[in-house]
Amino acid sequence: MPEDIQRDVDRVSELVTTGFTGRLWQQTADELFGYAFKPLMVAMRRTDTLMALVKKSNTPLKMSDEERSSLHRNSADREDLAVRTISVALGTFPALLKRGGYAPAANRGKNGRPAKLTSFFYQRCGLVFPRVFYAWRDEREDRFERQARRYMSPDLVAHALGLDAPETVADGVAELCDTLTRLITELKPRDRAVWLMTLDGLPRSEIADRLGIKIGDVGNALFLFRARVKRLRKDGALHVPPEVDREWARGNEARLPRKIAKGIGQ
Repeated sequence: MPEDIQRDVDRVSELVTTGFTGRLWQQTADELFGYAFKPLMVAMRRTDTLMALVKKSNTPLKMSDEERSSLHRNSADREDLAVRTISVALGTFPALLKRGGYAPAANRGKNGRPAKLTSFFYQRCGLVFPRVFYAWRDEREDRFERQARRYMSPDLVAHALGLDAPETVADGVAELCDTLTRLITELKPRDRAVWLMTLDGLPRSEIADRLGIKIGDVGNALFLFRARVKRLRKDGALHVPPEVDREWARGNEARLPRKIAKGIGQ
């Protein structure tokens, strides 16, 4: 047994004896955290690297293109997930070691060398990552849903169009309001929250701060929705009445028509 591996085996034996308390466990936990944090951050930027890390997990990891892109671009998201993953792995590590889970000869790393305790722990992080990711995703979705509900109003689109009494407007305008409301409601929670806040007049920087996302993510949500509405208008599936076109032409920046007009009012 290599000398450094034997030291790890002896350390585990001492940790089991002391019940994973005191200075040795704190020192070990700090070392494991320090070892795993940076590689986890790097892995989350590359889908192939992350998938290789989690391939032995009992929980398959499935991510959307949006989530993969977010992890690649957003260091705050990666840091949050890395800390959570390491914390969960550390919480279960003592029980695993007590059961004799660290068997260097059976857990070999590169070149067939017995795995160090730090490498064994990093492998453990890969096993728990999918569960941590799904819990993290649910929390984010819940937060976006709360913000979306906070700003949701049945008359919000009509109000953004400058209509005080939407029930009395022309049929074409009412239909436009209903269609835009339906399209926004069908958006994913994050994008729906972005649009509802936009309709309520919040600037991109504040929207990003409240949702815990980047300003670029806000801009992307606005762009994708405008592109979709523009396609619908081009295909004849969305009709914009002349009176709304005239409202756009007046260039009221605080209103929805002007904001969407950049995408469809051409």
